[in-house]
Amino acid sequence: MGNGAGIIKLNQLTFEVTDVRVRVFLPIILVTIFLCASPAFAQDFSYDTWTIPGSGSSMLSVNPADGTIWLFMHQSENLAALDPTDGSTIFDVPLTMRPTAIDFTPDGSMAFLVGEPLGDQIINTGLIQAIDTADGAVIMEFEFEGACNAVLVTDDHVLYTACGMQYGYQGVVYKVLYGFDEDGILSLGIDTQADCGKIPWGIAAYDGILYVTDLELQWTLQTDGYQGPPYGAYVWEYDLETLEYENASWVGINPNQLVVTSYGVVAACSGNKLGEGDLLEPALSIIEEPGASVPVFIGTTGASDLISGPDGQWMIASLADWGPPAPWSAMATMQTQFPGHFPEAQRWMYTGELAVLNLSGDHVDVTRHVILNETFFRALAISIDGSKIYALTGNPEQIIVFDTADLVN
Repeated sequence: MGNGAGIIKLNQLTFEVTDVRVRVFLPIILVTIFLCASPAFAQDFSYDTWTIPGSGSSMLSVNPADGTIWLFMHQSENLAALDPTDGSTIFDVPLTMRPTAIDFTPDGSMAFLVGEPLGDQIINTGLIQAIDTADGAVIMEFEFEGACNAVLVTDDHVLYTACGMQYGYQGVVYKVLYGFDEDGILSLGIDTQADCGKIPWGIAAYDGILYVTDLELQWTLQTDGYQGPPYGAYVWEYDLETLEYENASWVGINPNQLVVTSYGVVAACSGNKLGEGDLLEPALSIIEEPGASVPVFIGTTGASDLISGPDGQWMIASLADWGPPAPWSAMATMQTQFPGHFPEAQRWMYTGELAVLNLSGDHVDVTRHVILNETFFRALAISIDGSKIYALTGNPEQIIVFDTADLVN
């Protein structure tokens, strides 16, 4: 497929390729689509810039009740909440754990941080901290076996967390009940649990199903019975009430984020693109139902973060691309000493690009925008009304704020 415009027909499904975008007609089950059209490079986007009260942040989250923007910073070891109107700091408190994810109760009165203890090098203990969103104070702490990597809070006093450690250990997903007694004391208790992938990282719920990602790399079973590229990982799927295992969907390398859209659950896959052509791993995978995923390719990039609009009709992904391994890395050394014996593995590099995916009717439109040339995007978040996009950048670490209408049209 070249970079020009054209029409491609495959098994009666039509993919329209233009110089500015690629249109993928849905519904599609297990169809591989390689997007290689010339992207539309937007220019002169206006945005505000906010400083952040610390360093080493890799995530942004928005309280669904009041719109405050939350971020935790590993290097400076602090947790902060920012005013969504001007980025001013509402509070800034020291961390007493090393968090990996955060979610809020529907009324916004509490946040749940999950992660591991500060200084834990073995990663055999997981923590949940309940946080008062008024001042960032820790209300209580609950301990699990294995580092807690993901959390999802539902609207019926239930939260789900996924814990795992290393390749040699079994991951576990927990359904946890929480509530206050007559004295106002918060309690948490495990309702049920189920085995999941060894390295769970993202979690989402849709249409009665709980989805949990697994970062463990798998190879695809080939027609000759052997395993080989394309490489990838799975999203495990469970009954939301009972945690009974339902199915698993192959998605791609490093499925690090899950979002819910009008088409179903979408996994953002940031991992290394080792293959090419038919063997290229996807940047996104749309899971329309348990066990059925549709791979979406955005050139040769991966998606390092992903957000969905309030109506589920569009998404924005920050993109990661690939370059040669760092000269000092073990892979570069092995490739030099044993040429031909190791794949041309590349390193993951954040970029200053965003991809806008419009979901409407029976198709997905993908448009790429180069926003930043001097730095890169680490994380994305969206205001509760969908009018603003918050993007965390690195080098320098700051938040830039877009009007959604400038990107999504």
